[in-house]
Amino acid sequence: MKTTAILNLKGGVGKTVTAINAAAILAGDYGRSTLVIDADSQCNTTDFLLGGAAPNVVTLAELLRAAKLTGRSLPENWGEVIVGTELEKVDLICGSDQLMDLDLSAVKTGEVSATVLRDLVAKLEQADLYKHVLIDCPPAFNAASAAALVAADEVIIPIKLDAFAIQGMANLLRQINNMRKINPGLRVAGLLPTMWYMDPIILQMEDELRKTAGVKVFTPIRRSDKVNRMTFEQEPLRVYSPRSAAGIDYRAFVREWLEDQRFGGGAGK
Repeated sequence: MKTTAILNLKGGVGKTVTAINAAAILAGDYGRSTLVIDADSQCNTTDFLLGGAAPNVVTLAELLRAAKLTGRSLPENWGEVIVGTELEKVDLICGSDQLMDLDLSAVKTGEVSATVLRDLVAKLEQADLYKHVLIDCPPAFNAASAAALVAADEVIIPIKLDAFAIQGMANLLRQINNMRKINPGLRVAGLLPTMWYMDPIILQMEDELRKTAGVKVFTPIRRSDKVNRMTFEQEPLRVYSPRSAAGIDYRAFVREWLEDQRFGGGAGK
């Protein structure tokens, strides 16, 4: 089982769209059972995958607080926290707006367990329930992000090719490197340029990123109006618009990503 955190400290770069489409492709094209964990207080992944109101289950925020609230770090049965979704072979741990209250100080005070996701992932792997766990992280380095990085084997960083995103990349890589003190096996699987379009400055920035980032840069995801439309239809591109530019590119990205996992490629940092 592989656990992947999808993370960028900048919002609007395609983290949630990447998590949803990667999960749909892993399950639908490759038949791989996949668990998605919604670690963002906006809960867009939860809303999309459930197609309506979340069921009455333990959310990620409650799970992170579980050690303090209940005296135990993990649920007694999976049905307390994991729910099925509209997509076959894709399950979900729901996000909630309570995640917004859990900053890093909650870890220091013991309100939140930084290791509960790692314990959960270990238990899931032992039970052999999933091939992949994808964690959709918030655009902030908070308690949920820290727990995700403690649990993850690798990080995928969606990035929009603009000056602000490039400037913030060094800080993000530094934060990830710091987390290796707790999770030595954590690696950066690569950067995933999103909302890419043909323009001289975009091509120049992509070239510079490949030369200087020190980590793998995946083939970009082209800009497409089908991405916005899929959020209204609540269908991943694999279903809603598989022949769109972004639909084709997400399939190519997942194929490239899985090939890297197979041959042990990926990050330089």
